[in-house]
Amino acid sequence: MFDVGGGELFLIVLLILLLFGPNKIPEIAKYFRKGVIEVKKAQQQFKEQINEITTEIDNTIKSETIKSPTNNVNKDNEVKE
Repeated sequence: MFDVGGGELFLIVLLILLLFGPNKIPEIAKYFRKGVIEVKKAQQQFKEQINEITTEIDNTIKSETIKSPTNNVNKDNEVKE
């Protein structure tokens, strides 16, 4: 997803260390981890909802009979109701 090399990663860690100090890094990592977990949960719930909707639509389509347009037209080309 992100193309981060060794040098870029080192620069990011160095900037975080300079901005927040060594005592805050474990706390920041903990909050970042919680955020990633929440995003993964939301993503999983979204996938489950999409699967439920897809299944419901498939079941609806299977249960309904699709009528051919020629079945509703009589000899005079009038549409039956």
